[in-house]
Amino acid sequence: MGAASGRVDAVAFIAGLIAGVLVFAEAYAALASFVWSGEMGAVTFADILGLPFWALAAVVVALALGTFWLLGKLERPAPGGQS
Repeated sequence: MGAASGRVDAVAFIAGLIAGVLVFAEAYAALASFVWSGEMGAVTFADILGLPFWALAAVVVALALGTFWLLGKLERPAPGGQS
């Protein structure tokens, strides 16, 4: 939408995206061994941390709720007292 309407930042984003894809495609032959060097199979973040899935999910929910609470405290009131 932004690129279609001529917004410079959106056009720069699309140009960077296309350039990145082209550079990666050209460099893939040289990078292929590195790209696949970390193949670990089906490993989840919970496996890496050594936590049960439910515990990691609870931590993520607690972090999200804490972030929402903190942002609510830091948010400036709207002018005129409206929220």
